[in-house]
Amino acid sequence: MDSFKEQIIKKENTSKDTTMRFLIAFASIALGFGIIMFAVMFRAFLPIAFFLAGLSVYGGVHLIRNLELEYEYIFTNGDLDVDKVIAARSRKHLITLKVNDATDIGEYNGGADGDRTVVIASAMNSDMKDWFLDVKHPDHGDTRLIFTPNEDMLRVIKTHLPRNLRNKVNVSDKPAEDFE
Repeated sequence: MDSFKEQIIKKENTSKDTTMRFLIAFASIALGFGIIMFAVMFRAFLPIAFFLAGLSVYGGVHLIRNLELEYEYIFTNGDLDVDKVIAARSRKHLITLKVNDATDIGEYNGGADGDRTVVIASAMNSDMKDWFLDVKHPDHGDTRLIFTPNEDMLRVIKTHLPRNLRNKVNVSDKPAEDFE
C-alpha cells in the first residue's frame, strides 16, 4: 500500500522578521527620498530620479514579501521531501530524507545540534510542537531536520521509522475519527 501525506505550515513572524521588515521599509523609502532630493538639488534628471525612487520602493516591497514563508512536507512511501515556499510564488527544495534511515526522532526543545547539518523548516510557533528527525543523508552526512508536523503526518512517518524509534512518537496508530 502506498503512503502519501502532504502538509503545509506557515512560518510565524519572529521579532527578527519584524525588525527586518522595518529596516527594509525604512531603507527603501530613505533611498527613494535621497535619490529625489539629489536630483532636485542638482536640477537634473528629475524623471529618471522619480523612476529610480519608485524602483527602490518596489524593491523594498518585494524583499518584505520574501519574508512570508511556508514549509511544505510531502511524505511519499518513506521519503520526506521538504520545500520552502516563498511569498506563495516561488518554491525551493530544501532536502529529501529517507525516514527508514532515521537514527533518532523526538520533540525538539532547542539546544545544541552537535556537528551536523541542520535544516530548519519549523513554524516557529510556541503553540505548536517542533520535532527533530536525525538521518544519515548520503550527501549531507549527519542531518537534523527541525520541523512542525501535525498528528496525521507523524502517524504516517511513524509507520516507516525503524522499529527501535517507533515508540518515541506518541501518536495513535489510527486517526481520531476512526475511534467514534
